Amino acid sequence: MRRLRGWLLRLGGLLGRNRREREFDAEMESHLAMHIEDNLRTGMGAEEARRLALIKLGDVEQTKEYYRERRGLPALETLLQDLRYGLRVLGKNPGFTMAAVLTLALGIGANTAIFSVINSVLLRPLPFHDPERLVRVFSTRASAEFYPVSGEDYFDWQSQTRAFQATTLFTSPQNFNASGAGEPETVSVVSTQANFFSLLGVRPAAGRGFAEGEDQRGAHHVAILGYGFWQRHFGGRAEAIGKSIELNFEQYAIVGVLPRTFNYPESIDVWTPLEMSVERLGRRGGYSYRVLGRMKAGMTLAQTQADMSAVTKHLEEQFPVTNSNLGAKVIPLKELLTRDSRTQLLVLLGAVALVLLVACANMANLLLARATGRQREIALRSALGATPSRLVRQLLTESIMLALAGAALGLAGASWLVGFAQAAKSLPIPRENPIQLDTTVLIFTIGVSLLVGILFGLAPALEVSRLNLNETLKSGASSIAGASGRRSALRSALVVGEVAASLALLVGAGLLLRSFAEMRNAKIGVQRQNILTMAVVLPETKYVELTQRRAFYDRLFERLVHVPGVAAAAISQQIPLEGSHTVGAKLESDLDPQHIWLQVESNYVTPGYFRVFDIPFFSGRDFMPEEVDRAFSAGARNGEYWKAGKASNVPQPGFATVAVINRSMAQTLWPNQDVVGKVFISGVQPVTVVGVVGDVKYNSIRETAQAQAYFPLSQELNNLWYPVEISVRTSSSPESVLGAIRAALHDLDSGLSVFRVRTMQQVVTDNMQDTSLQTVLLGTFAGLALVLATVGIYGVMAYLVTQRTHEIGIRVALGATRRDVLGLVLGKGLTLTLAGVAIGLVGAFALTRFLAGLLYGIMPNDVATFTGVALLLTVVALAACCLPARRAMRVDPVVALRHE
Repeated sequence: MRRLRGWLLRLGGLLGRNRREREFDAEMESHLAMHIEDNLRTGMGAEEARRLALIKLGDVEQTKEYYRERRGLPALETLLQDLRYGLRVLGKNPGFTMAAVLTLALGIGANTAIFSVINSVLLRPLPFHDPERLVRVFSTRASAEFYPVSGEDYFDWQSQTRAFQATTLFTSPQNFNASGAGEPETVSVVSTQANFFSLLGVRPAAGRGFAEGEDQRGAHHVAILGYGFWQRHFGGRAEAIGKSIELNFEQYAIVGVLPRTFNYPESIDVWTPLEMSVERLGRRGGYSYRVLGRMKAGMTLAQTQADMSAVTKHLEEQFPVTNSNLGAKVIPLKELLTRDSRTQLLVLLGAVALVLLVACANMANLLLARATGRQREIALRSALGATPSRLVRQLLTESIMLALAGAALGLAGASWLVGFAQAAKSLPIPRENPIQLDTTVLIFTIGVSLLVGILFGLAPALEVSRLNLNETLKSGASSIAGASGRRSALRSALVVGEVAASLALLVGAGLLLRSFAEMRNAKIGVQRQNILTMAVVLPETKYVELTQRRAFYDRLFERLVHVPGVAAAAISQQIPLEGSHTVGAKLESDLDPQHIWLQVESNYVTPGYFRVFDIPFFSGRDFMPEEVDRAFSAGARNGEYWKAGKASNVPQPGFATVAVINRSMAQTLWPNQDVVGKVFISGVQPVTVVGVVGDVKYNSIRETAQAQAYFPLSQELNNLWYPVEISVRTSSSPESVLGAIRAALHDLDSGLSVFRVRTMQQVVTDNMQDTSLQTVLLGTFAGLALVLATVGIYGVMAYLVTQRTHEIGIRVALGATRRDVLGLVLGKGLTLTLAGVAIGLVGAFALTRFLAGLLYGIMPNDVATFTGVALLLTVVALAACCLPARRAMRVDPVVALRHE
C-alpha cells in the first residue's frame, strides 16, 4: 500500500511541475542566503562568504536532479521530453514527415485490412453457442469424398448415435416465388428442423424461433425472415410479426426475424420448418439434406467419428441394397467453412507483410540519409553528456512516432476497405462473423506499428550513436555528407532486400495473372457468345400433377423458340459452370452390389440443349419426341417406386430410358468402342445410350471434365426442389430478348418470375471471381512494392552521387568521359538490382509453391514468369538510376574541387 501511495505521489508530482521547480529554487536560494549570512557574521567579505556558502551547499544541480527523481517519474518525464523534441524535429521537416507517414500508412493500412478479414474468418470463433462442438455430418462412399444425407438414414442416425447432444436437418438454399411482401419476386429459402436455431444458440432479433412440433405435417406453415429481407420489404417494422408471406402460392405466418449478423450457411431471405416425415424427406438412396450436430460435452472428434462409423456399418448390414459402402464423415463446422478461403487469405497476408517490409526498408534508408544531416546535432548532444543509449532512445522515439502516425492514417484507410469488404457480398469469404475493426484488430495495428517503428528506426539509431565526436565536430559540411563505408553498405543492403521482396511479390502476381489469362481462354466445352440464361421455379403446390408440369414446360419451350431473335432454346436442370448433381452408373452386366458405382454428373435437358451451347456430337443424336414420352412414363414409375419405399439392385421393367453421354463416360465404361446402343444401369433404370457429346465443365473452369450423362427433362419432373434453367442462343445481343421471354412467361403464369439472368460470358466471369480478386489484390500489392523499391533505388543512387561528388570531379578532371561517369552510377545500381533479383528469385521459388492450389494451367515455378519479372524489375531499377546518373554526368570538376 505504501508503494502504491508513493507511486501515486510521484505521478502527481508531474502535475504543477513548473510551480514545484520555482518553489524548490526559492528554497535553495533561502538556504544559500542563510549560509552567506552566517559567513558574513564571521567577518568574511561578500564574495568570499558566497563562495564558501556555495561550497558548503554542494552541487545545486545534482541536488535538483535528486529532488526531481524523488518527487517524480524520471522515465516518464524523459519520454515526454523525447516526444516533445521529436514533434519539434518532425515539424521542422514536413516534407520528410509526410512522405514517411504516407509510406507507412500504405503498408500498415493494407496489413490492418487483410488482418481484419483473417480475424473475422479464421481467428474468431463462430458466433454460436459452444462453436467448437458444432460439426457437419456427410454421407461418404469410396467414389466421392462426401455428399448430402437421405431422410431415412438421418432418422436412423438420430436414433442410434450416442455422440451427439442434438442433431438437426436442413436443406440447401432453394428459390421460391414470393408475394405478399411487395412485388412478386424470387427469394432464397432454407427449410430446417424445428431445433435448428436452438441447436446453434441463435435468438431471433424479433419474434420467436420455430416451436417444437412446427416441423410436423400440417404445422409447418410458419416463417422466419432474414434481417435483410425484413429491412427491404417491411422497413424493419415490428408489425411484420404476425403478417403472412406467400411462398410458392402457399401462405406462411411470419413468427420471427433473425439477427443482422446471422449469415449461416449464407444470407438467406426466408426460413421455413422442414416437414420431418419419411414421405416428405424421401427414402434411402435420395441424398438431399444437410446434417448439423452438436457433440456432447467431453466428446472428441475422433470419438464422434468412430460412433458414426459404427452406426453406418450397422445400417449397411441392415440395408445392403441402398447402404452398401455408405459411410459418414464428421467435419468441424469451422474447418468446413474456412477450408476454401484459408490459403487465399494467408497468401494475401504474406503479400501485405512483404509490402510492409519493403516500406520499412525504404524508411530505414530515408532515416539513414536524414541522419547524415543530423550528425553535428547528435555529436553536440553527445559532447554535452548524452549517453549512446539516450541518443538511441530519442531516435527510436521519433521513428515510433512516425509509425504511429502512419498507423492512424492507415486505420482510416483500412476502415474504408473493411466497410467495402463487409458490404461487398460477392467476395468469396465466409460471412458468419462480421468484418470489422474490433479490439483485436486495433491491438494488432498498434503492435505492428511499434514493431515497424523499432524495425526501421533501430539500424539508423545505432549507426548514428557510433559517431566519432572529434571527427564530426571538426569536419566540414561536405565531410559530413560523406558517410562511412558501413552506413553505405547498410543502405545498399536495404535496397537489395527491397528488390528481393518486390520480385517475390511480382512473381506471385505474374503467376496469378497468367493463370487468370489461362482461365479466360480455357475450353469449357460450350460456346460463350450470344447465350442468355435465367432460372425459374415451378411451385409444387400449384403444379401438383406431373402432367401439369410437363404441359407447362412444353408450352414454355414452344414460346421460347418463337421469340424473335432466338436461334435455339432449351430448358435444363443445370447449365455449365453452375454445379451438378450426380447419379450412380454401372454396366448392365454388373449386378454385384459390392461393386462401386461410377459417379456420373447428371443433367436433365430438353432436346436442343446441345445446339444452344454448341456441344458437339461425336456419334449418335439428340432425343427424339417418342423417347421424351417414354422418359416421362419411366420417371413417373420410378418416382412411385421410391415413394413406396422399395429398394432393389435389379433393373425394373418399364423403367427404361435413354441418355446422351460425354466422351469421358464412354471411355470409362466402354473404352475404344462404339457406345451408341449400349446400356448402363442408373439406380433401377436401364439406360440406352443414343449419343456421345463433348466433355463440359459443370462445376469449375479449374476442374477436369467428369463422366456426364444427359437425360430427358421429362424424366425428372418429380423433383421441383431446384429451379430449371432457361437458355437461349440469340442472333443478336442476348439482352435484347429478355423482355420477350419475361412476357412469354407472364402469359403462361403471372405468378412466376425469372432470376439469375446472365449471359454465358457472365457465368464464366462469375466462376473466375476468386482468381480475378486474388490477381487484382496481389497485383496491387506487388505494384506498390515495386514503386517503393524504385524509390529506394533512386534514393540510394542519389545519395551515392552526393557522397561521391568530389571523387567524380577528380575523375572528370583526370579525363573521365560522361560515358564513364554514367557507367559508374548505372553499374552500382545494376549491381544492387542484380543482387536483389538473385535473392528474390530464390525466395520466390520457395514461396510460390504456396500458390499451387490457386493456379490454373501454369506451374508455380514457371520459367517464363520468373524471367519476365526479373527483366521487368531490372529495367525499372535502371530507369530509377537514370536521374542520379544524369546529375553525376553534369558534375563540374572545378566547382566540385573548389567546394571541397
